[in-house]
Amino acid sequence: MATEIRRDIEGLRAVAVGVVILYHAHLLGLRGGFIGVDVFFVVSGFLITSLLLREHSATARISLPRFYGRRVRRLLPASCLVVVGTVVAGNIWLEPLRLRDLGTDAIASGGFVANIVFAQRGTDYLQSALPPSALQHYWSLAVEEQFYLVWPALLALLLWRGARSTSRAAIGIAVVSVASFIVCIRQTSVSQPWAFFGLHARAWELGAGALLAVAWPRVVALSPRLRGIGGWVGVAVIITACFAITEAMAFPGVLALAPVIGTVLVLAAGDDSTRGPVIALRNGTMQWIGARSYSIYLWHWPALVIGEAALNGPLSVAERIALIAGSIVAAGLSYRLVENPVRRSPTLATRNNLTLCVGALLVVVSIGAGAVLRNKPVDLSTDVVATRPTLITAPTSIASPSTTDTTSDTAPGTTVPVDPPSVVSPTEPLAAVIEGIATEKVPKNLEPSLAGATGDKPVIYDDGCHLDAGSTTTSECVFGDTSSQFTVALFGDSHAAQWFNALDWIAKQRGWRLLALTKLGCAPIERITYNATIGATYPQCKPWRASVKKRLAAERAAVVFISYSNRLQQVGVQQPFPDQVWLDGFAELIPELRVAGTEAVLITDTPYPGRDVPICLSSNVSRVGNCAFSREKGIRQSRLDTNIAAALDNGAQVLDVTNWLCTKEACPVIVGNLLVYRDSNHITTKYAEWLIPLIDAAISPYVEGVRQRTKVS
Repeated sequence: MATEIRRDIEGLRAVAVGVVILYHAHLLGLRGGFIGVDVFFVVSGFLITSLLLREHSATARISLPRFYGRRVRRLLPASCLVVVGTVVAGNIWLEPLRLRDLGTDAIASGGFVANIVFAQRGTDYLQSALPPSALQHYWSLAVEEQFYLVWPALLALLLWRGARSTSRAAIGIAVVSVASFIVCIRQTSVSQPWAFFGLHARAWELGAGALLAVAWPRVVALSPRLRGIGGWVGVAVIITACFAITEAMAFPGVLALAPVIGTVLVLAAGDDSTRGPVIALRNGTMQWIGARSYSIYLWHWPALVIGEAALNGPLSVAERIALIAGSIVAAGLSYRLVENPVRRSPTLATRNNLTLCVGALLVVVSIGAGAVLRNKPVDLSTDVVATRPTLITAPTSIASPSTTDTTSDTAPGTTVPVDPPSVVSPTEPLAAVIEGIATEKVPKNLEPSLAGATGDKPVIYDDGCHLDAGSTTTSECVFGDTSSQFTVALFGDSHAAQWFNALDWIAKQRGWRLLALTKLGCAPIERITYNATIGATYPQCKPWRASVKKRLAAERAAVVFISYSNRLQQVGVQQPFPDQVWLDGFAELIPELRVAGTEAVLITDTPYPGRDVPICLSSNVSRVGNCAFSREKGIRQSRLDTNIAAALDNGAQVLDVTNWLCTKEACPVIVGNLLVYRDSNHITTKYAEWLIPLIDAAISPYVEGVRQRTKVS
C-alpha cells in the first residue's frame, strides 16, 4: 500500500499547480497547462482510495464520518477563507455588474456545485462571453467534493465481505471508469463545457488513480528500475501534453488520456525508485510548493482575475508575475495559519462530530458571503436624464407595388420586369452617433438599463426561434405579415438575430412574411467552426444550413437577409476565418440561393467593443468615455471590405451599417438615452429598433422591387 507521505506525490503536485498557473498567467507558452487539473484528479483518486483501503485492511470497515471529518479539516478551512477573501476583494475592485454573478459563484462554491454552475454558463452562448469568474477554478474542487461524497460508500460496498473483495473492487472501479470515459468522449463532441466541468465525464480520471491504488501491491512487486523508466515516460507525456494540447482541441475526450496515463506512470514509479522521477520531484522547492499546492491553486486565480479589474487590464507580464508571487505569499500564510492548524488540530481529530459541525459552519459562511454580495444594491447610473436621440436623415420615397414603374415604353403593351434599386448604405455617420462620443454620464433613463442589458434580446430568443447549439433543423417560426404571399427571411447567427425585431416591424408594415432562420454561432457559408459552447468543432451547423436552404426553396423566399459574426473561428486554431474563406464561401452560397429563386442582402457585422460594455459602464457611470472604443479597434476594415466584396462580386446586395454605429474615428456605447451594446459584441434590441426608419429606407425599395419583378415575371 502507498505510504502516507510520498515525496514523489508532493513533487507531482508542484508540477500540476505550476503548469496550471503558467497557463492561467499566459507564461512560457503552456497552452495546455490546464491539464494540471487532470493530474490532480488522478492523484486524488489514488490517495483517497489508498487511504480507504488502508483503513479497511486495518479495521475491516470504512468509517464514513471519520472520512468526511478528514476531508472537512483538509479542504474547507482554506476553501472558505479564499471564498470570503475573494468576495471582499471583488466587492472592492470588480465592476459592480459582476458582483451578482460572483455572489452566485460563491454560493455554488460553498455548496460544492460550482462545476454545475459553470457548465450551465459555458453552454449559454451569451453568458459564455462574459469575463471569467474569480471563483471559476472552484469547479475542480466541486468535482472532487462530489466524488468524495459517493466514493467511500461505493468502495465500502465493493469491499463488503468475501475473500475476493479486492478483485471485486477492482472490477467495479474499472466498470465505472470505463463508463465514465465513454460518457466523456461522447459529451466532449456534444457539449464540451459539460464534459469539461461534469463529474460524470471526469470520474474516470479519479478512477484511474483508484485502480492504481487497488493494484498497488502488484505494482510495487515490479522492478524499481522498470517503474522508474515508466515514471520518466510519464513525466515526458505530461510535459508534452502541456505544450501540445490547446483550448481549441476536443478536450477532455480522448486527449485527456495523455495526462492521466502520464500521471499513473509517475505514481507507479513510486518513492523508492532511485532512478525514477522522484530524484527530481524530491527537490526542496518542489516539496515546498507541493505541500502548499492546494492553497496556491485556490489563491492564484482570484489574484489574476481581480487584479486585472483593479489594474484596468489586460495585465502586462510583470503584473501577472507580481500577482502570482502575491498569491503564493497569501497561500503560504493561509497554509501556516489556517490550513495546517485546523488539519492537525488534536481536538478536531478526536472529536469527529465537532469537526463536522465546523465544516457545516464553514459551508454556511461561504454561502452567506455569496448571498450578501449577490443581493448588494449597486448604483448603475447618474441623476442625468438624457433625451431620446433624433434621427436626422434626408427624406426617402418608398416605392410600393402599386406605384413602381415596371414597364418599358420601348415595347408598347408589353410588361417587362426592371431591376430593383440597390440597397443604400449610409455614407456618413449619424449626427446622434457623433454626439454620443461626447457622452460622459450614464443617464438614469438609459434604455435598456445596465442591469437589464443582458435581457434585452430579440423575441426569437424567448420563443425558441433562435436555435440553440444542439439543433440541426430549422424551426417553423413565421413572423411579419403571416398572411402574405411574399416571403423574406433572416439567415445567420446571433449577429443576424440582433436585427430581428427591426425586420419584423418593417415586414409587418410592408406586408412581408418573415422567416426566422438563425442559430447561435453558425456561419452561413459551408465551413465548420470552433465554438466554445460546443467544443473543438461545431458539426450541427452543416445540417442546419442544409435545412435552411431547403426551407428557403420550399417557402419560395424572394429575399434573404444574411448577417453573421465575421470573427467566427476556425477549428484547431481559434482564429477568425481568413479572407479567402469568405470569398470562396460566398462564391458558393449566393449563386446557390439565386438558382433557388432567392436574392441575398448582406447586413455587415456590427463593431466589437473589445469588452462587455454594460460591465464596463457599471464602473464608469460618470466616465462613459472610458468604455467607448476606436473604429479601428471595433471594425477590422480589411475583413469588412473582404466580406462586402465577397457579396458584391457574386451579385448580392449589401447594407453596411457601420456608420450607424461609429463615427469616422470612434464608436460610442451610449447614444442619447440608448445603450448601444448589450454585451461585448451584440447591439441592444432598443438600439436596433431605433434604427428602423433608416433600415426601412435602405432595404424596402430593393425588396419591393424584387417583389414587383417577381409578380410581373
